[in-house]
Amino acid sequence: MKRKLLILLLLFVAVTGKTQERKYFSLFTDRDLYTSGETLLFKIFGPENESAGIVHIDLLNTSGKKIVEINKKITDQQTDGFIYLPDSLSTGCYLLYTSARNNPTLTFNEIYICNRFTGIPEGGSATRSSDIRTVTEKPVNDLEIEGIDKIRQTRSKVQATIHLPGKLLSRIKGNLSVSVAETTLGYNSGSFVKSLKPKKDQLIEKDGIILEGFVKDLKTGEPFKNGIVFLSIPDSIPRFNFYKTGADGYFNFQFDNYYGNIPVVIQGLDPEKKRLLKIVLNHPDSIPAAISSFENWTVSTELRKIAAQNIEALTFSKIFNQQEITIQSGSRPKAEAYPFYGVPTSVVDPHPFIDLPDFTEISRELLPGVKFRAYNRIPSLQVLNSAMRTYFEKAPLLLIDGIPIHDLNIIKTLGSKDIDRVEICLSERFYGDLAFQGVVAIYTSKSNFSRIAESDELIKFNLDVNQPAAILIIPSEKLQNEPDFRKVLLWKPSQKPEETVRLDFQTSDIRGNFKLIVRGTTSDGSVFYKEQIFEVN
Repeated sequence: MKRKLLILLLLFVAVTGKTQERKYFSLFTDRDLYTSGETLLFKIFGPENESAGIVHIDLLNTSGKKIVEINKKITDQQTDGFIYLPDSLSTGCYLLYTSARNNPTLTFNEIYICNRFTGIPEGGSATRSSDIRTVTEKPVNDLEIEGIDKIRQTRSKVQATIHLPGKLLSRIKGNLSVSVAETTLGYNSGSFVKSLKPKKDQLIEKDGIILEGFVKDLKTGEPFKNGIVFLSIPDSIPRFNFYKTGADGYFNFQFDNYYGNIPVVIQGLDPEKKRLLKIVLNHPDSIPAAISSFENWTVSTELRKIAAQNIEALTFSKIFNQQEITIQSGSRPKAEAYPFYGVPTSVVDPHPFIDLPDFTEISRELLPGVKFRAYNRIPSLQVLNSAMRTYFEKAPLLLIDGIPIHDLNIIKTLGSKDIDRVEICLSERFYGDLAFQGVVAIYTSKSNFSRIAESDELIKFNLDVNQPAAILIIPSEKLQNEPDFRKVLLWKPSQKPEETVRLDFQTSDIRGNFKLIVRGTTSDGSVFYKEQIFEVN
């Protein structure tokens, strides 16, 4: 009878354990207290069965307004990154909001930011979330940390060792996160989880973020059916894509394997040229439905003291132009040998020739098979069909720095000094089910596509795609004569788990409490940690 009860108990634990599987992203920051103008470092452990390849991290104020938005690519359910905290942020509590497009569970982490110009206002009170609670994280006692004395001197070298027991090591999935950073005793930031109603037919971001929106009739405001949306990414070898809208006017583009900040141009086109269109991007700037309620709390004397010390340290760091991280150059899509319109028939560089004042003269004197004329002050452009030895009836695809344009007046005043090169295709070219009767691609000397004006149907902006990786800067021996105001002494967000992990770091000129913390995930998806606090004096 006892054996049957034990088996039933084990089955119950197994079933309930399965139902308690972590379905949310666990985000951890290097510290809880920051000064505006600093860099925040974070590590994320994703759910075990997460299908998304991109996770979004947003910095919100207490009203749910987005201040900073970061996109990170996930590898083996883990990622790490950084956020530059704007100098203009006022003193108070903020939330880091972690989400994925197809995951209805949202994670919120609270941090406290002190404005470096005003400090913490008098009064001793602040606002923080009333939903704050610690998201499940299991301490492990059999993980040992050696070499950390209770008190260390400033500018002292530390050699620490992490011992992972074999039982735990066999259950660890992926890499560990190891950090040593300033900690504020008496103030611990917390986390909370919110669940939203899952959206139907939600696209999954596998290798890059998805940009989506709607095309509307400018006059009526109704969705525009059968519109064509062009996506252009200007570059020396430009990239291009398009989307044909349905009855709802919806469109989307996925930016696979792009990193950093890239220029983007989106434009809508009525194939029949009867309607003026308007592009509306689907990009909410706030999340009012998911924000928790807030309550007042008392700011401790210790927190006020550390905030003042940190402001002074950051001010000196700015004076000495000390950087906190080094950003690694992210990979980008493999460069094509030629642009999306194919190998050009000819490439013309106007600089070896005499200066020509406008594009009419350039086409006449330098561009074989290109006819640019103005009849009754209305410009027209045609390209020779070399196979048929006659000009195409329709205008060719005209590009400036890789961006399709339809107003020929834009190129009318371009002279030799404005143009780097012109690529010409004297044959019909196809891209998907789009057909172009020839191509004239103009690459300007400035390469800034400034001649193309924004409108309701054409928008230009810089898009933050996948954030590249970053490495914490450790001062070299040559800079030991400079002040060292590092609050993060060690940051190894992707430490390979081994039976013995050795750590070397040096304390800075900052006095106070520091914490070494080791985190990781096990095969069942749970997050474990071990921490050790020491004082620098």
